[in-house]
Amino acid sequence: MSVEVDICNSALIKLGATPITALTDETKEARLCNYQFAKIRDSVLRSAPWNFATRRILLSPLVATLEWGELNQFQLPSDCVRFWKVSSSNSSYSIEGTVIVSADETIQGFYISNLVPVSKWDANFKEALANMLAADLCYAMTQSTSLKASLESSGEFWINQARSHNSQEVTPENFRFDGYINGRYAGYNDEVY
Repeated sequence: MSVEVDICNSALIKLGATPITALTDETKEARLCNYQFAKIRDSVLRSAPWNFATRRILLSPLVATLEWGELNQFQLPSDCVRFWKVSSSNSSYSIEGTVIVSADETIQGFYISNLVPVSKWDANFKEALANMLAADLCYAMTQSTSLKASLESSGEFWINQARSHNSQEVTPENFRFDGYINGRYAGYNDEVY
């Protein structure tokens, strides 16, 4: 059985429904799972900066210009479900549709991809996906709004667990506060000393 079917079966078991053998089965459960799986997968991928799905990118500006403004456009990859952050930038940026708009000449950044092989999926991601898929299918299968809320809460728990684990697998960012912030929250101004 594929990982996708295993996740769907985990979702169906949470609903008290009959497990499936393939997404192409001629059952209500299989049809609903097949229809919703990719959408919910992308939504859960977008919900956190999953380390297993993070990709580096170096973008050059597009030839096309904006209607107004002296900014460059950079095309996001087709597998990008969430642009996470710019690695080095001298200016601000914004996402507009499927492009990044910035005054930079190039952009080095990180994004979350939906083309990661299922064999690389994180255990917390799979559990979060199963819970969110079950929550999405819940009303169609059980007509229970309370069960749906419980499953959504459980999915959020697994997403938060993953955020915690992901944050422990990278070097923390070094934040430097200005004198006002230090004086306000830490009680001193390091620019004075």
